[in-house]
Amino acid sequence: MMQPSVINKRVKHTTKSRSINDLSNDVLIHILSFLPIKYAFRTTILSKRWFLLFYSLAVISISDNEAYTKKAWVHFCRFVDTVLLSTHAEEQTLKTFHLDCRSKNWRPNSFICFDTWVEAAKRRGVEDLYLCMLQVMLSPTIFVCETLVVLKLDRLNVPSMSRFSVDLPSLKTLDLCFVCFQNSDDYMKLLSGSPKLEDLKTLYIKLNVRSTAIENFEKPLLSNLIKANFRLFEVPFRAVYNVQFLNVLQMGTRLPSEENTSYYKSLPIFENLIELRLSWTSRVTHDWSEVMKMLQNCPKLQTLSIKKWWGSITTIMENGKYQDHVPECVSSHLTTINITNYQTVEADFKFASYILKNARLLKDMTICFARCSDIMQWTKCIEDLSRQRISGACKISLRY
Repeated sequence: MMQPSVINKRVKHTTKSRSINDLSNDVLIHILSFLPIKYAFRTTILSKRWFLLFYSLAVISISDNEAYTKKAWVHFCRFVDTVLLSTHAEEQTLKTFHLDCRSKNWRPNSFICFDTWVEAAKRRGVEDLYLCMLQVMLSPTIFVCETLVVLKLDRLNVPSMSRFSVDLPSLKTLDLCFVCFQNSDDYMKLLSGSPKLEDLKTLYIKLNVRSTAIENFEKPLLSNLIKANFRLFEVPFRAVYNVQFLNVLQMGTRLPSEENTSYYKSLPIFENLIELRLSWTSRVTHDWSEVMKMLQNCPKLQTLSIKKWWGSITTIMENGKYQDHVPECVSSHLTTINITNYQTVEADFKFASYILKNARLLKDMTICFARCSDIMQWTKCIEDLSRQRISGACKISLRY
């Protein structure tokens, strides 16, 4: 039997030979990437090796959420300068850069450092860029970048781009939230300068929809688009004709100009669309005829989700009945339909019945009743709907 003293010596020897410094640079960089940036930066004092490891990080996420005072804000800016503008970082590739600045200490004359940081990230070949800064006037030069694949802008202002070009040849994902454009010409220029765009998401974009550029928004502009998610009137329907997945918010709203309303709601044929989500907000009239018009132009649609406003006023079809011509998607492709805030009223029942009577491949209909619906009528409603279905395999589910 081995003596305890020998075992202890072996244990001590094994322990001494194990150190984090024995790990490879790639492993250490991977570990650093999981730390908040300020903690990762503290490792630079350990040794020259750790100093260089920090500046080899390919993913940087920085927030000024602790810059409550003017002094803290100044310290934050100096820290970002150290991280991004150091000569040790210039030759290192930066794949992801997320910058979240919401401190109230930002002033108009201090925004230049913001542009400097963005340009530094561009020089390092950034691919994924997220920028959030309360009402900052963003430099248009950000829209010229060969390496960008993902661009997400939040709470930013874009100045006039009439004298600037847009060149984003690699961009596939564009996410704009609370972004203000000087006019819609600039907005259209951004989209047309992103020829490989596959995923577009907009929310609360401010732009002038009466601009002349609207008339020149041609069909091939977003020919590679796969997913689109936007509020009604933020993107013309015919610009997203090629998508497979479409989510439209705030249906039922209108613009002051009937001409612009007609333009933005002009429907193309969505030849590739397989999933459609439509949401109504506020107390606008919910007209099922709008849904039917969409269905007529979506020949391959498989999944339909309707979210009504819980207190909306529901109307029936324009002519009081549904068209004799059943949309191709309903008769030959539709397999799933979800209706949220369904009301026990005639118009909602007629639409659901129409789908059940004509959707031969329908497998699942999920109905979520509105809070204002009469609970006592739920069971009867489902019993009545069950008698309408043409597909014996269709399952009708209830939710509240």
